[in-house]
Amino acid sequence: MLILEKFSGEIPDTNALHWNLKEFNDDDGETVLMCGYDTTQEKSFHDSTEAYKRKILFNNWSPCEFSSLKDHFGLNAFQYDQRFNEVYTICPYTAEWMNSMYGHEKYKSIFYPFNKNIIPKNQEKIYDVIYHGGIHGQDHVDCLKSMSKFNYLYLTMTHHINQMTINCLPYATTVNVPFQEKIDFVAQSRVSVSYNLLYDVERHINAIQTYNSWEQNKAHGEVGKQNIRPQFKTRMHEGAISKTLNVVKRDPWNLAELYYEPEKEFLYFDTHKELELIIEDAKNNWDKYEPIVERAYRRAMNYTTDKFVDVVKSGQSWEGYE
Repeated sequence: MLILEKFSGEIPDTNALHWNLKEFNDDDGETVLMCGYDTTQEKSFHDSTEAYKRKILFNNWSPCEFSSLKDHFGLNAFQYDQRFNEVYTICPYTAEWMNSMYGHEKYKSIFYPFNKNIIPKNQEKIYDVIYHGGIHGQDHVDCLKSMSKFNYLYLTMTHHINQMTINCLPYATTVNVPFQEKIDFVAQSRVSVSYNLLYDVERHINAIQTYNSWEQNKAHGEVGKQNIRPQFKTRMHEGAISKTLNVVKRDPWNLAELYYEPEKEFLYFDTHKELELIIEDAKNNWDKYEPIVERAYRRAMNYTTDKFVDVVKSGQSWEGYE
């Protein structure tokens, strides 16, 4: 399988830039996998693989494509992938919906991969809790307020960020950290907080509701209500491989359960007061949680890039736990 990548549209040093999928490149002249949004319209890629029987796109951003009427190529969410006959997506609901529209299984669900090379060494737990990333909703603001009561880390950037993140920069303990250094900080923390959600604002809602049959996508079930959508965040993998306790906000979809088992491999919280209680207990009784983080570490080994390539080569959908 030939693997072609173009990440020019990605935030610099983001997780996708560390997949290193090209190490599995084995061109058979029949199957090509393209990764990165800008591969969808990269003429040289498509011209050179015109005769390939399987042209596959890895969509690691779904359901974000429905947040806009048009992308930077001027295409809508039904048009950008027309050069491919297979699309592997991290959103099982969008896969189901799009297949019902196409009338065949063009879309296939897949896990979000990580490369084993990013797994950190075991490190001393110095910090009580960490959150890394942007601030996109009130949940995230409340999380920072709760974390600030402890010896916490909040890692973010000062570029490619929205206004909410700018407003919350005073909470940041470290900014613009290189990717692998970020993973080391996770490994030095007892608790990692995750929200597997997109937070929609008015322009996103307006765009989504222009698409035909938009409401039939289960990922859009809260559009116009709570205005959230499901999207698995790789910080769960990063917490698991760092032997850090993943504490995840419960939501209407709970995508976390496609990857890890609740109570045995991660914990849910429903309120930020509950989050604080978990952080406090992990701080004082870390040995109580070590079996959970060990099981999560072992589970994470199902989601490595080598296993991802095997699934894509097989042509099958990934259906959760192996």
